Amino acid sequence: MTVLPSFAQAQEASLFHCQFANAKEVTLRVTETGMSYAFGRQHSTPELTLWRTFDEIEVTPWNGVGRSIWEDIAFANGDVTYRIWGNFDRMTEEHEVTGGILVERGDEDLARLDCLPYTVNYTLFSFSDAYEAAGYCWDLGANHWQERCE
Repeated sequence: MTVLPSFAQAQEASLFHCQFANAKEVTLRVTETGMSYAFGRQHSTPELTLWRTFDEIEVTPWNGVGRSIWEDIAFANGDVTYRIWGNFDRMTEEHEVTGGILVERGDEDLARLDCLPYTVNYTLFSFSDAYEAAGYCWDLGANHWQERCE
């Protein structure tokens, strides 16, 4: 049985949400078996919804250096990847939280959307925490996630 952290113990819990200048929004949700990505106009049916099991997504944890604490999570949809990132500026008094989406095809950046200030609903390390709660652990030596944790 998978035990999820308190933020994810509901049937489906919001992991990340923000709004963009083009009146669209993105929402990530987590369940016991995976995560969903929804993008579209605010207060409307999403234009794109993806649901992936934990083994189908890619979480990049903070590497421990730099002025910001960040992480990202990637959802593949065919040859296009939607990479959602959350960032916490630890070097300012405001400790601004930012986020956004990077849309990629291979090494090519197709689009970048930065969240509007003060619309970011993101808890530091929540992407990694959800992945760990699903049974994965970060192997620092190999620099990747593994399913077997000891």
